[in-house]
Amino acid sequence: MLTNKAFIFDMDGVMLDSESYWQKENRIFPEISKQTMGQSMKNIYQIALKHGYNHPYAQFFKAYDQQAVKIYSRAPLTSNLPQLFQKLIKAHFRLGLVSASPIKWINYVLARLPQPNIFNVIISINDSDLPSKPAPDGYLEAMKQLHVNPAETIILEDSGYGVQSAKASGAYTICLTEHWPKNYSAPGADRYIKNLVQLNLNPIQL
Repeated sequence: MLTNKAFIFDMDGVMLDSESYWQKENRIFPEISKQTMGQSMKNIYQIALKHGYNHPYAQFFKAYDQQAVKIYSRAPLTSNLPQLFQKLIKAHFRLGLVSASPIKWINYVLARLPQPNIFNVIISINDSDLPSKPAPDGYLEAMKQLHVNPAETIILEDSGYGVQSAKASGAYTICLTEHWPKNYSAPGADRYIKNLVQLNLNPIQL
């Protein structure tokens, strides 16, 4: 029987090194790449408009979507990710995934996992009516669907917006720095780890 505890993942920059690939291969607005870490496509589009982009959202998304196919097939999965999944399952955690990316892109990544159906709950903030990070709504909705409260939840994030979102939800927040771009920071997490080997599954009493 599962106990009431959950572990919720962000995707980009946590499950795979996609953020650095977006930094290298973004041909649309490379100058705003660091501003968009952890943001939904809807929010990225609004940022692009402020920087002079003047085409419809559908055209904007199509351009990003063409790059996404390449990026999510090439970006390496984070080292020891399968081993972490197994530890979490063995420890009876309920698993969630909350990403700002469209579900189409999430599915690209899930198809590469040894266990594509490992998550109990998957939420694409971009494809929902939920406000984007740093709002906590995506994580709170995941907790609701996982039947846990914030005190029973650990969130693994990597971006500044993501850390703010996770902390605002009330969950214990761990920040992975392995894939950070140069001179990047994401203050406010409860704990920082350089890689998944350093992850302690019992940072709080669950």
